[in-house]
Amino acid sequence: MENEHAFGLFGDTDGLGTVTLGASNGSGGEATDRITAVLGELRQVRIGPMSRSEAQRALGLLSQAQSVVKSLMCEVTRQAHAESDSDRAEILRQGARLPGRESKKMARVAQRLQEMPKVKERFAAGQITSDHVNALANAADKVGPLAVEADNSLIETAEQLPADSFDRHARKWSNEKLIERGVDPLERQRRAREAKLWVEKETGLGVLMAKLPRPQFEHLRQAIDNHYIHHLRRDGADGHDPDEIRTPKQRLADVSFELLTNRSADTGEPLIGTVGVKPKASTQLILVAQYGVVDGTDPNAHVEMIGVGPVPRHILATLSPDTELAGMVFDRAGRPLWLGRNQRLGNAAQRLAVAVRDGGCFECGAPIHRCELHHMQEWHRDRGRTDVDNLVAVCRQHHKWLETNNLIVERTADGYRTRPRTGHDPPR
Repeated sequence: MENEHAFGLFGDTDGLGTVTLGASNGSGGEATDRITAVLGELRQVRIGPMSRSEAQRALGLLSQAQSVVKSLMCEVTRQAHAESDSDRAEILRQGARLPGRESKKMARVAQRLQEMPKVKERFAAGQITSDHVNALANAADKVGPLAVEADNSLIETAEQLPADSFDRHARKWSNEKLIERGVDPLERQRRAREAKLWVEKETGLGVLMAKLPRPQFEHLRQAIDNHYIHHLRRDGADGHDPDEIRTPKQRLADVSFELLTNRSADTGEPLIGTVGVKPKASTQLILVAQYGVVDGTDPNAHVEMIGVGPVPRHILATLSPDTELAGMVFDRAGRPLWLGRNQRLGNAAQRLAVAVRDGGCFECGAPIHRCELHHMQEWHRDRGRTDVDNLVAVCRQHHKWLETNNLIVERTADGYRTRPRTGHDPPR
């Protein structure tokens, strides 16, 4: 019964959300007294054994409580800033003992909330998290807070999606709004591109930093990832001294050097034959355009770059003559997309179809070139079929996570979810 009482405290967000900040005499004593009382109750909570469903419910309530508390922190910061005109981030850093980066992020959220009352209301009620609010603030930076407030479906989506998925959704939404206004987000990125080279005085290490437009960055990231796998396999070969195996950061530094210079990071000798930047080690960006864009019949049709988001239509005019074009038919007439039990591994056409549909890893959004095709009804255990509607994109890390935790992936109306596998595995 003790646990039930404690969870009831979180379920009633009114107990936290209606704290009045600043008493009528200006002392703020009433607010701090109520916060102290709530904090005292929280300290009395003792977590005993519970089922998975109970744990999920408890975590959901705790997440709501955390959002309400952070909403109050933003309001306290606003009050303190209005009183003394002090820096919001510094107020949070000193008062809440937050790290510098987190205090700056929350200070920005606190400032934006005053311009987005609907968002502020849902945050105070615990319906969205601070990460959701930060994604909405980023969208407001691009298209203005009025546009964010005016789109009820955007805010409702924030209540339904996990924070990382909603961040991708909000970026796509804001880019679509920019394109509708005649603003080219890729041109803005192109103008903001920059690179810096310097030498650290403390270590003597040379540092390269570059900011690139997303299409260029995606090409570069794929080239680095392809070459990184080569180094990873070399480090995992037999006969290597464990003390000499590179860390991921060291390996990435060597990969970057070799791709830029075509010389070995170990010896400085020219790379011959199997590594380096070559036409065969091609990268692939996937553009999805409705047919009305291609034949010019629909001036409102959209173009999207998988992993990047909506892009202006004129990007099609920048394609080089050797660009490969592939038509996609989104129905069962495309038989190569439905292979049944005839083949276990998905083919190139299925991979392209899944890339268009999922955009990247269903769990973390990792780019499609880092992903594998996973059978939702598994090939061996469930006698699953190699059909496009039974395949989902998943990165290597989360593929292993699914196997280690014995989880099943299921498609929902707004994406995917996982659940524990039940029952026994059939014999192979």
